[in-house]
Amino acid sequence: MILDTNYLGALKDQHPGALSKATELEVSGEPLRIPTVVGYELFISVGKTTQERFKRKDRQAYRRLTASKPKVELSEQIATRAGVLEGEHQRSTEKPNLGPGDAVVAATALLYDEPVVSDDRDFDSVDGVNRIGY
Repeated sequence: MILDTNYLGALKDQHPGALSKATELEVSGEPLRIPTVVGYELFISVGKTTQERFKRKDRQAYRRLTASKPKVELSEQIATRAGVLEGEHQRSTEKPNLGPGDAVVAATALLYDEPVVSDDRDFDSVDGVNRIGY
């Protein structure tokens, strides 16, 4: 399973659906992977925070959520696939633009042939990507 930014953010915020999904995923024993771009996206919110105590709290929470999960580096293969996906979506009049982060997450899901855990419905428009909501 490929874990998306909005899922990990919902976990940090103790969203009931995300917490329930986390329990389900941990019991399943399926591999849980985090693309490195997701780490980048998570820490944008840390940088936006102006109060130091909240920065510390969020930084610790994100590190705790991601520490035990394998990271998927942005390889040339993933970058190439992500670029093509984003280009196809930009060209389309029916598909939403993914943006670089979601394009990388989708390309990672395609490479590993694993679903994306996310409530972001933009992933539903990517051919071959299965999204699991929470």
